[in-house]
Amino acid sequence: MTIASTIGIRFRRLPHFSLVGVIVTVVATSTNIILLKYFQTPLILTWVCVYAVAINLSYVLNSLFTFQSSLSLERMVLYYGVYLSSMGIGVVMLKFYRAVLPWENWILPILVLPVTALWNFSWSSMFLKRREG
Repeated sequence: MTIASTIGIRFRRLPHFSLVGVIVTVVATSTNIILLKYFQTPLILTWVCVYAVAINLSYVLNSLFTFQSSLSLERMVLYYGVYLSSMGIGVVMLKFYRAVLPWENWILPILVLPVTALWNFSWSSMFLKRREG
């Protein structure tokens, strides 16, 4: 398989990955906003807990609908690795934003979305691709 065809396959999956991402992001962001704004829960702990739950939903939906791959322990571990590394990037960004921006906590998780989404798609598309016959 050529590099061009591999890239083409990945880009054809991007709309599906994006749709799953939108669904999971809306649920996670809404949960973060509600918990942070109305219940005033701690920023980092809330974001990490919500993100961890969102990984489960994202793994199942992306495996089944985006990459048409089977659910397996190996793929789940790789997927979690991708998302946990993304979570680490997000925590660093949140700490930075908290230090330099005067905004309320509930706004800050929204600012990490572009970076973590790109990271997650780039790495997930390598690990969850369907194994061809």
